[in-house]
Amino acid sequence: MVRLFVPKFRSIHHLLLLLVLGWIVTFLVHERLVPYLTIGRCKWPQVSPSHLPNKDVVQDDELDGQLLHSDQDQDSRSSDDVTNVLLIADPQLIDNHTYPGRNEWLLKLSQHTVDVYLKRNYKNMIRQLKPDYVFFLGDYLDNARDSRKKYYLNELKRFNSIFYDKTTTSANYKKDTNWFVNVPGNHDIGFSDLVNLKARKRFIKNFGNPNSITTINNVDFISLDSLSLSSSESQINAPAKEFVNSNYGSNIVKTNPRVLLTHVPLYRDPSLSCGSLRESTVFDVEGKGYQYKSTIDKSISADLLEKIEPDIIFTGDDHDYCDIVHPETKSREITVKSISMAMGIRYPAVQMLSFTNSEKEDHDGTDFKYNTNICYAQTPYVNVAHYVTFAVISGLLILWWNIKQRSARLRYSSILPINADTVSIELTTNSSKIQNFLREQDEEDLNTPPASAHSEGSHSLPTVKPLNIPLYTFTGTQSGFFDSSRIGQFVAAPFRRMAAFSRNWNLVPFFKHSLFMALVVISIYYVGFCMTL
Repeated sequence: MVRLFVPKFRSIHHLLLLLVLGWIVTFLVHERLVPYLTIGRCKWPQVSPSHLPNKDVVQDDELDGQLLHSDQDQDSRSSDDVTNVLLIADPQLIDNHTYPGRNEWLLKLSQHTVDVYLKRNYKNMIRQLKPDYVFFLGDYLDNARDSRKKYYLNELKRFNSIFYDKTTTSANYKKDTNWFVNVPGNHDIGFSDLVNLKARKRFIKNFGNPNSITTINNVDFISLDSLSLSSSESQINAPAKEFVNSNYGSNIVKTNPRVLLTHVPLYRDPSLSCGSLRESTVFDVEGKGYQYKSTIDKSISADLLEKIEPDIIFTGDDHDYCDIVHPETKSREITVKSISMAMGIRYPAVQMLSFTNSEKEDHDGTDFKYNTNICYAQTPYVNVAHYVTFAVISGLLILWWNIKQRSARLRYSSILPINADTVSIELTTNSSKIQNFLREQDEEDLNTPPASAHSEGSHSLPTVKPLNIPLYTFTGTQSGFFDSSRIGQFVAAPFRRMAAFSRNWNLVPFFKHSLFMALVVISIYYVGFCMTL
């Protein structure tokens, strides 16, 4: 029965091969299968006439019900008049600004882990969900606002390699056509009076105009730089103010439904609940810090709600989920979760929006209907925990094999003394047998009578006194003066004990096999599961 679970290994190569196969299966599960199945649970929400009207105040429990995954099959729901939009917030690629003082190698490992996580989940979202449009909601790089040109370009290259690579995104999505990254975050350009004008100019060049209108199926998606709008300095807030005042207001008729996209959430009553899908218990409306504020000012928020009259608002920055309704205009606002595993939340996610905007039967405008779901990415750190566990198991198995080989080796090496430092020899089964055999031979020689001297044709042999087998002794080797001195013995003793311990437990082969195994596993992971993403 034991052999069914613990196979008999004929050599270390069999064990290493089995462990390599185990690692490949583990990587396939966590790097390919789990992300695929996780994103596969996400379904585009069904848009039906029974959807709650946008102008009604929606209670928290109703909102939570709206956001649960739909059981409706994605393919059966898709049609030409339904538009699917994927909203992504706060990838915020980590750099030396994220963890100041962290060891360089540890920082590189953190960057690699987070980058691979983002790319793995994002690619599965694009491939499986196939959104019609993709909108990002700011904070693309962690320290773009203060980065020098060379460093910034390197970070921009990282961002594009994750979210706009040739194999997945850029082949089917075109920037500023159906793929948008023009909403700035405070980590991209700064916030309020501390907005970096050079960083903002650089952002516009690489990501797009932060104040713009994109019309999709007669629905206006409004990107707004609320960071600059929050500034009291005219040279900073002028472009955003002019954009709002020239396109919205009481004297401008609203002809299309409006979806407002901005990074920082709008001010709200602190007593409003974010719903049960939020991880944190509270939303700190008044929270602020360096280049950061939880919400934009109350007066600016009220002005935007009054002028723009958005049907729904999508924001980011907070990293956690929040779903509220502004009572003044009945506008619903959803703060989208961060997609990153490094932003202090347990379950990163994106937001899925499906809408229709067909003409009314009386031809008096359009009938805008929408629904939205949250789509969770792969749960972070579960794969890392499994990798660490399997690494420990692999190391223990390799150690077990080498200890097993050590015990077999000592059964023979202990017959004769091989180490002058050995004080006593412990008799093993084989050495006892040999000793007993030699003793029996001596006794036979003593008890055997000599042949008769009177026998014809016989020759008598002289009686030979049996040799006594001496006890095992050692001859010491001549040592140098330092080795024979007390100081030399004191210094050398620990090394001798370590060497003896290493030989006794066969540790040198163990370290060699472990190092070989580690190099093979790292190569398989990097070449087979990172470079092929």
